[in-house]
Amino acid sequence: MRLPYPVARILCAIAEAAAREMGVPMAIALADEEGSLQFFARMKGALPASSEIACSKAFTAASLRMPTDEVGRLARSDGVLSGIQNTHGGRIILFGGGFPLSFHGEVVGAIGISGGTVEQDMRAVEPVIQAFVEMERWSEHFSSVLTFSLRDMGWTHNLERSLALALEKEGMPVDWLELQILIGGVVLAVCGN
Repeated sequence: MRLPYPVARILCAIAEAAAREMGVPMAIALADEEGSLQFFARMKGALPASSEIACSKAFTAASLRMPTDEVGRLARSDGVLSGIQNTHGGRIILFGGGFPLSFHGEVVGAIGISGGTVEQDMRAVEPVIQAFVEMERWSEHFSSVLTFSLRDMGWTHNLERSLALALEKEGMPVDWLELQILIGGVVLAVCGN
């Protein structure tokens, strides 16, 4: 399975919220399972160089199936990946901020964030990874009750509103992040079957 576009958009919004909370404008890239760019956003004020770095972090994490900081450790002069940064046209990144996204144990995409310090970039990714894990958990619940395909119904633009109204009607209001996680769970349930 490839990371569904609506989920990539949601994950980007979660990363942007984390960056805003830190007060650091960032570039956020989501790649598919092969490292090709799938979704990109650059916040106002983010350094221009952060765009290419974020894309390269997502590429590295997806194509090597590991976080970029781990690639950096393995690429030291005595490491098993020594010199890898000189391959792929220099797109391999050796510092933190890129993470693969796995669904049912298989890499389906990756995220790369750049614009702050390495620590800030990695901190902005944390809520994204946590949300994606929760989306996977919810997708398992939803896949057992969704017996039809939503792909052909033009559903993505109405899903958020419909889900929020249904939960509110049941007296279960949810905050924005929880709602995004539920939407991602539905999308993964539909696309993962």
